[in-house]
Amino acid sequence: MHIKVYKLISAMHIWCIEIVVLELKDLTIGYEKPLISNINIELKSPHILLIIGPNGVGKTTFLKTLMGLVKPYAGRIYVNKIDITGNTEQAGMFIDYIPQLSGMASITSFPITVWEFIEFGLLMHLRKLNLKIGKNEVRKIIKEVLNMVKIDEGLWHKSIWKLSGGERQRLFIARVIANNQSIILLDEPLSSIDPEGKTGIIDIISNLRKDKIIIITCHDPEMFLPITDDIMIFGKGTYYIGKPMEILKMDVLKKVYGKSAIRLKDHVHIYDHHT
Repeated sequence: MHIKVYKLISAMHIWCIEIVVLELKDLTIGYEKPLISNINIELKSPHILLIIGPNGVGKTTFLKTLMGLVKPYAGRIYVNKIDITGNTEQAGMFIDYIPQLSGMASITSFPITVWEFIEFGLLMHLRKLNLKIGKNEVRKIIKEVLNMVKIDEGLWHKSIWKLSGGERQRLFIARVIANNQSIILLDEPLSSIDPEGKTGIIDIISNLRKDKIIIITCHDPEMFLPITDDIMIFGKGTYYIGKPMEILKMDVLKKVYGKSAIRLKDHVHIYDHHT
């Protein structure tokens, strides 16, 4: 594995893999039973993959499987030819994961400030990689990432419990930026966020794309389309993957959503979402 040390932003001398390749070979995911079978894909940075599909089809399970939190029924996961299958420690050398906001309640009620949240994550990550940087560098990194995601300085030393949904989501992304992993997994990053906040988060994700693989789950892909390279749809035990205009067609959507996919003029509506 080739590791390149470089200056990401003015205060940050960070570890980074020059190019990252994620390979899934015959991967089958699920809990009590298989949900999606025989996934075979290869992604090379920079790349944004958007995953859509009905509730309960396996989108979150897929992300947790990549992270090693859930062991697959079958198949292997490789990053730059290194097998990370079912190994959270190995996966954590390459991947950062941001769960849905609704699943973060236990963290947001914990008495920790915005600044401490970034600092704790960064120091833990440095320790995991057996790297050390000075306290002044740590402070500079924290300031820069918080400014990058536009969290007001007046909030830096307040509890993260005081943040709005959009501010909290930007905070989680700031922590990912500080860690500078090569693969980022985002589970429903726009859920419970107002329209203005959604636009800001998409702008941040777009800027992160430059040297990373970013995998995003969502129900409504419309806002992500301008920055998306490929879309993968999960449904009925299988998957479909391709460029957005190849996948967001009625014949493909009908296979997954059935009668819930309806064309109205120039739009395809799925339940209360449209693409």
